[in-house]
Amino acid sequence: MSNTGSFDISSIIIPIQTLTGDVGGAVSPLAGNIDVVGGNNITTTGTPATNTITIDVTGTTNHALQVGNGTGSLTSLGVATNGQIPIGSTGANPVLATLTSTDSSVTITNGAGSIDLSAHGGITWVNVTGATQAMAINTGYLANCVGVNVVFTLPVTAALGVVLAVAGSQNGWTIAQNAGQTIHFLGNNTTTGIGGSLASTTRYDCIELVCIVANTDFVVRNVVGNITIV
Repeated sequence: MSNTGSFDISSIIIPIQTLTGDVGGAVSPLAGNIDVVGGNNITTTGTPATNTITIDVTGTTNHALQVGNGTGSLTSLGVATNGQIPIGSTGANPVLATLTSTDSSVTITNGAGSIDLSAHGGITWVNVTGATQAMAINTGYLANCVGVNVVFTLPVTAALGVVLAVAGSQNGWTIAQNAGQTIHFLGNNTTTGIGGSLASTTRYDCIELVCIVANTDFVVRNVVGNITIV
């Protein structure tokens, strides 16, 4: 006598017969096992409890930029600082470096995730009606305070080549300094620091300054009128 009935083939577990990589053909189990091994900068970790194999990249540094090489491993360019970018080098790995300029009319300011390029081709003029004014780089000022000479103070931070200007309007002006700053005018220099200054002698005197040492030294480039040096 024979028994007949249905059979669910989906309940049959078919073991892995082979494992195929990108190259080299199929690999068959040896003693029921296929090894998955790493290579350059690659490691594999088997976890029997979950029947999983984890593949990890090794030899890297947090935040570092990686480049490849001919042996299949990775090379670290290092961790970039503010404003650094990879710059190509023929036949070699790129180099992490910041942008530079040989033109004093261009200022490059590096920040976290940013590079700011500022051109100093001209200056913006500001009408000043108050008695005091803190100066900004590449800016010109009109001394337009009625009855009072305007006191302008040099910027604490000024890159090489930036320009400052003052023109008399309603009244005259004085250019004051911060600690460590000096203004050079022909063969004369102001007193270094907060005690030094330049001042107009008549209402319409005008002056233009150029920074020649970052933050500290300025030279008179153009002037109209007789200037008092302290």
